[in-house]
Amino acid sequence: MKRYNKGFLSLCLMSAGLSACGGGGDGGSDDSNIAGTGSPYAFVPPVVHSSRVYAETVVDNSNNTINLGYMATVLSVAADGTITEQLQSTSGAGNTVNGTDYSVTSETQSYNSFGRETGFAYTESDGSPGSCTYAPYAGGPMPPLTVGQTWQIDYTETCNANPAIHYSQNGTVVDVESVTVPAGTFTALKLQSTVIWTNNTGTTHTQKTTNWLDTASFHSVKELATFVDTGTAPVNGYAVSRETDLQSSS
Repeated sequence: MKRYNKGFLSLCLMSAGLSACGGGGDGGSDDSNIAGTGSPYAFVPPVVHSSRVYAETVVDNSNNTINLGYMATVLSVAADGTITEQLQSTSGAGNTVNGTDYSVTSETQSYNSFGRETGFAYTESDGSPGSCTYAPYAGGPMPPLTVGQTWQIDYTETCNANPAIHYSQNGTVVDVESVTVPAGTFTALKLQSTVIWTNNTGTTHTQKTTNWLDTASFHSVKELATFVDTGTAPVNGYAVSRETDLQSSS
């Protein structure tokens, strides 16, 4: 199973072989969540049936370039504010390089009323259902967000009957700036973070991410990420960098 997270406050959009999400959550502890200065930016609930199309370029450890595309569609927003979203591939299906399949796995994602991911469901390669949950949730710092805000947070992810994986993340809301992608020009919050986790095979991943969140929708419009692996070497190829850009929204 492989993981993408193209949600609202997402700080991770995962590729095959990278294990789980490097988003962020208040998990086991919230050691430091220091408010910044200036105007606060509150979370913006999504519009039901709205969708976003992304293009992603992954470079692996052998300097191969893998091009992918996918769409995220808002299925529902409940009375309590919880959100359900569907993720599905639009291009790059079956894109296997050096033994790793980088194609996007279709999944149904669940979020709380602040846009923090609480879990996702998917179908295994043998056709059986699978699911993962976050304790208590993933997806970045708790809104409202202000420039200069910093955070240090931990959370866990549990998939099916596998042992839980623990994550530790720190980050900063750096600035508000204009960013241009194929979908247009956006006023965006710029977030930078580092997240570290060790998967169940003993590989420790360090992901450094810069993410731009549209202030009008709180959706990611651009993300740059780099990955460093230590400990047990991955069996197959793995990503060392990734760029993701919003192509269109409706």
